This record gives sequence, structure tokens and C-alpha cells, in this order.
Amino acid sequence: MSITLAIAGCGVMGRRHVLGLKKLQEIGQLRFDLVAICDPVESSSTAMADLAEELLGRRPAVFADPADLPASVDALDVTTSPNLHATIGIQALHAGRHVQMEKPITLTIEDGRALLAAAGDRKLSVAENYRRDPINRLAKAVIDAGVLGRPFLIVQSSSSSGEHVVITPWRHRKHACGIAIDMGVHYADILEYLLGPLTTIGGMGAVIDAERTGADGTMYPADAEDLTVGIGRYASGALATMILSVAGRGDAHFTRMVYGTSGSLSIPGDRTGQPLRLSLRAHGEDRIVADNDLLALVPDFRLDDTTAALFGGERMTSYDLPWADSDANLLAIEFDDFAESILTGREPEVDGAFGLRSLAISYGFLESDRLGRFVSVDELLTSGDLPYQKEIEEALHQA
Repeated sequence: MSITLAIAGCGVMGRRHVLGLKKLQEIGQLRFDLVAICDPVESSSTAMADLAEELLGRRPAVFADPADLPASVDALDVTTSPNLHATIGIQALHAGRHVQMEKPITLTIEDGRALLAAAGDRKLSVAENYRRDPINRLAKAVIDAGVLGRPFLIVQSSSSSGEHVVITPWRHRKHACGIAIDMGVHYADILEYLLGPLTTIGGMGAVIDAERTGADGTMYPADAEDLTVGIGRYASGALATMILSVAGRGDAHFTRMVYGTSGSLSIPGDRTGQPLRLSLRAHGEDRIVADNDLLALVPDFRLDDTTAALFGGERMTSYDLPWADSDANLLAIEFDDFAESILTGREPEVDGAFGLRSLAISYGFLESDRLGRFVSVDELLTSGDLPYQKEIEEALHQA
């Protein structure tokens, strides 16, 4: 069965999603038929229609507004800026369509609650790609197998970019979804993917650069936090720390470490293909585990068929692919999971509820800063008193 698909949003992210569909086509696993694309900017939609025709062999119909899509469209993939996610997604769900939403699921938690309420029996998937990296899959298998003993700490920390625009200027505006949220949901997802549900978090944020330099030298205003520092406690009792800095000067860094009572696991940057570094402690001494020995510790670990076909094996400890191919592969896996959920009735791996948790955690560090106290994830998901997001609403009204 082929699922008729439309994509709303023909910018950089939309074009990346077309590349993901092409990857599925190459391995004979494409279960979507891209019949339409939507964007109010004609040049963007024309360019993406050209790309889709070249890569997929069929030119999709072009619409300015997803509200005009024909009833024959089964599913909508939303790759617009986050401030449009709720409106477009709710409209599609009410029209009876399944929806895959690029992260973050919505601009605010309140919008996310409304989106989930609109889903009904339609599938609502969130396109969270980092967890689908084969190396992150292997890391979870190692943790779940008890190789580290009892995990008690995870550290997620990164610093880069300096005073430059990261991808697009809107990511540095609070009312459009600031970079701490746009990138933070990736890491919030990974934190819970690896060690389970967080219960309590606290944090602080800061705006280091009130202006950002674009690639052409243009200066853009920036009022969204470009530095977030947070801590959290898991239901298991383990602790988490997260630092997300896109104001870093000098040496850049990326760290993802899990510490347990039996050793530590260093997890490389997403889409790099670099191997894990597992250190096990016995009799007061630490031993680095070789890759082959690492796989022997997780004998049941297997990548799913689609991931194995895209990356070239079902039990790998590393891979060597250009970033663009790794990225397209992970987007392909998202689409394949979305298709499977539609066709079988099971929930997507990252459903709307999980996507909303990642959004709540990302905002939670900044809400904690405004409230001057720790906050629970449950409180974030249900409260109507979220001062940081009220600031976003005020900024939208003034825009």
C-alpha cells in the first residue's frame, strides 16, 4: 500500500526530507507517494518540486496553503518554522490526515497540548533524528544490558558557533523558537531515550550575543538565549547535566558521557559515525573495551532492517559516511517509522506525547530560571503558569 504524502514547508528542512525519501526509494522501502508540497513562497516550492521530480521521478503538485490540499492526501509532513506547527498540524489532523511534525513539536507547550488533543485516532509523529543514529542505538543497548552497572550520571555538553548566525536568523529570536529550544529538544530527547524519564529539572539561561553575524556579514538581532545550563533528576535517581552553548569562542567541544557503577560510556557526536568509548572498572582499575569485545557484551543487539540497509550492517560499532548521507539516512528512518505506524496501527517511536516532553524539558530550564526554583516535568506539561512562554506570547503580540 502506498501512502499519499504532502510536505508543508519547502525550505532547507523540507528539501532534506525529500533526500530522506530518496534514500528509502534506493533500498526499495519507500511506502510514501509524494503527491504535493506547500509553501507560500513560490520560488521555494518550485525549487523543491524540481528536486522531488529529479530524485523521486514524479513532480508533486504545488500549493501555497496546506488548507487547499485535496482530500486524497493521507499524511502531512510539516517542515515549516515552529511557530506554524500547531496551526498547520491541527488543521491536518481535523482533516483526517496523519501528521509527522519536525521538531520541536510546537512553539509552546500550550500549543503542543492542543495539537495532541486534535490527533484522535490519527498518528502524530515527531521527527526526532538523533536517537536513530546507529551509534546511539548501540549506546542504548549497552546501557540497557547493564554493562555500566547502575547509571548515576549523564553529561550532555556542547559549545560552538561564537557570534555567528546558526543556520537561520529566526533561530535567534525568542518568539520564533530560540536556539536553546530548537536544538535543546534534540538533547532532551536523547537524555530520556538513554536513561528514561526525567522528573525534576532546574536551570539558567543567558543571551551572550544580542546581535549575530550572517554569512554575508549582515547583522541580525538576537534575543533568544544562546547559553543554557541545566540539571535534572531521573525517576531512577540518576542525575543529568546539560550545557548548550552556541556562543562559544575558542575551542569547540561536544561531550555525551554516561557514568555507572561499573564504568563509563563516551558517546560521539550525532551523525559522525565515530565509535563509542567504553571503559569498565574492575578491582580499582579501568579498562578500555575494544569494539569487537563491546559487541560481545550485547549479543542481542541488532539494528532494524531499514537502518541496517541504509548504513550497511546490523551490528556496527562505527560508520564512514559523508554528513549529508548520514543526515538523509536518519530522516529516511523517521519516514519509515511513520509509515509503519500508519500501516500497522502501532504508535510512532517518537509520538506526540514524547515530543511534547522534550519541548517541556527544553523550556523547563528557562522556566526554572524565571521561577527561581526547580520544576517537575509533570508541572511543565500541565501548568498554565509558565512565565518564560508568556514572554514569547507578548513578543508575538508586539511583532
